[in-house]
Amino acid sequence: MPCARWGPSREQDSQAVTGLDISEETIKPLEEVLHEALVADATDRQVLEAANLDQADAVIIAMGDEPLRNIITAMHVVELGARKILARGTDKIHARILRKLGNIDVVLPEQDMGAYVAEAMGGPLGTAANNNARQHAEEGGD
Repeated sequence: MPCARWGPSREQDSQAVTGLDISEETIKPLEEVLHEALVADATDRQVLEAANLDQADAVIIAMGDEPLRNIITAMHVVELGARKILARGTDKIHARILRKLGNIDVVLPEQDMGAYVAEAMGGPLGTAANNNARQHAEEGGD
């Protein structure tokens, strides 16, 4: 899901999650579990303005396979005043660009999973991967 926001639901004591994706095929199966499911382009600033992102507790940007669209969306989300932003990065350079846009927490799932698997395997490979992941986190991912 490229963009999601959530906050306290008025209907129940849980999280109200709004999902937004450019593909109806992606969003359609999620309609029953989301508070709101929107088919729209997350790079369109007007779409994001209408979503009232400044009122959301958090915004997740997960378009990792399309770095430019991810960056454009992140730029709009920062400018619209979202309080907490989590974005999926594809690599260290992409993560660095996202961080330069503002207060964005970046996740690198492929790297994180690789470090996890190496650590789970133990031995020298796991130790080296764990040390590399720790250094990466301390350096802010750059």
